[in-house]
Amino acid sequence: MYARTIFYKISTVEPLNPEAAVLYDKDVQLFKSKVVDSVKLCNSHLFDQPKMDDPYAISFSPWNPAVHDEAKEKMFTYKRRPEDHHKGLQVSGLSWVKPGSTQPFSKEDSTLQT
Repeated sequence: MYARTIFYKISTVEPLNPEAAVLYDKDVQLFKSKVVDSVKLCNSHLFDQPKMDDPYAISFSPWNPAVHDEAKEKMFTYKRRPEDHHKGLQVSGLSWVKPGSTQPFSKEDSTLQT
């Protein structure tokens, strides 16, 4: 519900970007056009290296299977922690994404096989 609110019920009362708020209120088509332009500009600089000498700065690189496939596989491989093996079959909580899936709002079965 929160995600829907922030994307579909845009408040222009106290905007962080007053220019964008005025444009959104007065000319939605021009606002959308500027959003598209902004996204294109950001995408054109996505792989630029950070301008600071910070070893912890976030940077992106094009997909390289030799580098990224192993990390992707680890992220999508569900592993039970050893301390969880002795617990009952009932799973508490709800995940937004089923292990091994990239489908949002999927969920794991309510019981696990051991």
